[in-house]
Amino acid sequence: MTAPLFISFNVHIGSETETITSADLESVADAYFLNLHAAGRYSWLFVLDMLMYERVYGISPFQITDEIRGLERSESATRTKPASRFSRKPLEGLWHKHFFSARFMAHNIVNHLGGGKLERLVDEIFKPDESPVVTEKMINELAHRATIESFEQRASDGRLTGEWIVFAKHEGENYYLCLATHRVSDQSIYDKIKAVCWREFPFLVSKTGSDAEIASQIETENLADQPPD
Repeated sequence: MTAPLFISFNVHIGSETETITSADLESVADAYFLNLHAAGRYSWLFVLDMLMYERVYGISPFQITDEIRGLERSESATRTKPASRFSRKPLEGLWHKHFFSARFMAHNIVNHLGGGKLERLVDEIFKPDESPVVTEKMINELAHRATIESFEQRASDGRLTGEWIVFAKHEGENYYLCLATHRVSDQSIYDKIKAVCWREFPFLVSKTGSDAEIASQIETENLADQPPD
């Protein structure tokens, strides 16, 4: 299954509007090795999201395709959390995988130091019961262990988090649908997958659609197949 060649998107960035065609997106897919890792198994929506994440957030598409390479070969090759399946509607049945960028570093450090870890680290280094004086050495040690050591530990544990690659599994292969942030609702993710990816990968209709949506899709397809009067 391959994405259709006639899709175009009107993208609004600030006051500017730009039309991006599937030919433009094919060039992006080639430049960042997406065709090398998942030829015929990505949506044009996915490539558009890669392009927009680079323009808006400064996230290199290589950081995304590196995670795809890991999914296609062995997840142990990446340092982010393992892929997991959405368990609630409307995304139930689809999968997501984190990808990491430097812009997510602070968030990962905060997560690592949660649950009282920072307080215990401060007590361990400053030792208030032993010394009332806070030295420069103590401050430097705290800064190092709270930032660099915390990040390195989270990375070595394979627990780095970032934004999501949303994909589907079908007949033993991964189909890459879109990117998503934690701030976007599941319904919004579902709506854009339905609007674009259902046409590209028809198997998604039965995998993600409700009974009413599936019936409507079948009716539409049947009408399209009928000869004109």
